[in-house]
Amino acid sequence: MPSRRHVLAGGGLALAGVAGGLQFVDRPISPGATTETDWPMARYDPAGTGHNPAASGPKDGVDVAWQRDRESPMHGLAAPILVGETLYVVGRGSLVAFDRTTGEIRFARDGRYWSTPARAKARAYRHDTLAVSGREGIRGVSAGGGYAAFGRSVGTERWHSHGGEVRRWSSSSPREPSPVTADGTVYGVVPDTDRVVALDASSGRVLWERTVGDERSIGSNRPAVRDGTVYVSSRPGDVVAFDAETGDTRWSVRPDPHADSALNYRHFGPATATDAGLVVPEQEGVVLLDRADGSLQWEYVYDGNATDGSAAVADGTVFVTDGAESLHAIDLESGEREWIADYGPDTDPVVADGVVYLGYQISELVAIDAETGDRRWTYEDSTYFTQPIVGDGALYVLTGEGLLALEEAS
Repeated sequence: MPSRRHVLAGGGLALAGVAGGLQFVDRPISPGATTETDWPMARYDPAGTGHNPAASGPKDGVDVAWQRDRESPMHGLAAPILVGETLYVVGRGSLVAFDRTTGEIRFARDGRYWSTPARAKARAYRHDTLAVSGREGIRGVSAGGGYAAFGRSVGTERWHSHGGEVRRWSSSSPREPSPVTADGTVYGVVPDTDRVVALDASSGRVLWERTVGDERSIGSNRPAVRDGTVYVSSRPGDVVAFDAETGDTRWSVRPDPHADSALNYRHFGPATATDAGLVVPEQEGVVLLDRADGSLQWEYVYDGNATDGSAAVADGTVFVTDGAESLHAIDLESGEREWIADYGPDTDPVVADGVVYLGYQISELVAIDAETGDRRWTYEDSTYFTQPIVGDGALYVLTGEGLLALEEAS
């Protein structure tokens, strides 16, 4: 069996892709059993914890296992997902499936895809559904890829919900909130709106649709789903809990800014649902809300300016960046600080096997010890990094040079 490691040349990564002799394999993927180390959606699970207790990644150093790109680069900001033996990546409007072990491209489909996909079981199909957002709505795509015939995709897209004319134009890649899937239902934010929608994963049928916040809102975040409730935060300052089945509002709150805040509202990021409560990061700190009624349980304030990113929660600790040079570890029960580590950008931490992993668009990929805050390793051999995901001993991240798989240094 050939080694998984590939030769690096010229001080950089020599891309091994279609142009380098790897044949493009355009075929549907056979259904395969999922594994404990899957990472099936953005932030790992419907609750948005960013933590898979069964997964592990490189801890003390990294080697490149493989790196792949298409003939047309996959530049984008969406994190990959892992289902069984397949990695799915959205970049520059395309959906590409890779073999997790070799990096072989299994299929590539062009379309109006922009967010990280979310995998859901589909009753009426042989293959699962991947729900993905874009500027023109939420789409359901076959995880098997369908077929490519005469330059066109056949059987790839299953449904398209809430499509419409795009109201804005930008030369940059959009960053629509990624959908969430739970129990055969897709929960997502309708692009360019403050409406959250529940869709049947097989048919795309609208089960319910509700508005979050009011006319002052400038965007809703990725939903968090736990124990039959959908939690959605928005900017500025609303957090709403909906019944996952009916869409009925269970509670809606707009907490006042903390006493020393220079803002007159809270700029909330995506919520994370935990047993202890609802963790919601904001521009100047983090709050824990009671999941039963939205009441404030504790508030952690930092001297920062976090306008992006989300909180990861693992083993009773909240991990969040403050947008001003630091990663904070906070006790989930008490809201007390455990440690602070130097880390500049605002981003989305993920956690596996006692290590916090952080990637940033134009900087570096780092691993930080979850217990002490000590930096374990740094990887900088790329122009940018998306949010990474963790599998069975490997770390996967989309970079400026393609999809990258990193393993423990030999």
